[in-house]
Amino acid sequence: MPKVDIIDRKNEIIGVSKDNLDVSLSDNTVLIRASTRHEAQEERAGYYRREMIRGEFQRTIPMPANVKGEEAKASFKDGILELTIPKVEQSKRRAIKVE
Repeated sequence: MPKVDIIDRKNEIIGVSKDNLDVSLSDNTVLIRASTRHEAQEERAGYYRREMIRGEFQRTIPMPANVKGEEAKASFKDGILELTIPKVEQSKRRAIKVE
């Protein structure tokens, strides 16, 4: 299971993960899926070695606030996926003066 960091900023929520990903957003929930496949083989005098590694994972992350899914953005750099999802106006934090 890949590790995921969720950062709750003033106006948006940012999530970070890695690998070959399929990302979707619905009902204030982000779904991250990936499948990996790696094959290696080696032949030398007297032996033959072949390894195949396959795996899949899925991670569902509920957002801590209501978000604007239609304005979500994703970037992938150096093996890191960054999602930027703006919050809806009523979900933004605001100071309340105590009287």
